[in-house]
Formats: sequence, structure tokens, C-alpha cells
Amino acid sequence: MTILIDSKGHMVSTTSVQELHIFAISIGLRPEWYQAPRRAFKNGHYDLTAQNKVNRALLDGAHAVSTRNLIKRAWWSRLISK
Repeated sequence: MTILIDSKGHMVSTTSVQELHIFAISIGLRPEWYQAPRRAFKNGHYDLTAQNKVNRALLDGAHAVSTRNLIKRAWWSRLISK
């Protein structure tokens, strides 16, 4: 499992969308809050707007990364999975 969160609160999975949904539900997010990709190169994500959700995600195993690192790792994971 690799769930990443950047400083803006974007949460993505480098493994699968299904993993992201399962993790999101486990920290109290609702599936309808998922931000689906709108362009071919953009990854779907959840926005963590409350600090307690960020803290919970980090305690449950998510990794804090820079926005640049999040985009780079999420983009590469999509290429590898195709």
C-alpha cells in the first residue's frame, strides 16, 4: 500500500483507485468525495480539508510528500499499471 498526501491535502494511491477508496473509508471519508480524474494525465484523489483527517491518514500509514513528489509518483504509477 502506498497512500500519499501532500501539504495541500491531496490524497492519492500509487497502487490503485480501489486501495484509495478503502483507505479513505477507513479514515472516515465518504466515497462521493472522491475527485475523479478529468484529463488523461490527472490522477483521481481525495481532498483532506480537516487537519484531523490528515493526522489520521498519517497515523494509519499514509506518507507525507511534497506536491511535486506526489504528482511524479502518481503519474509514474499510472504509466506502469497500463
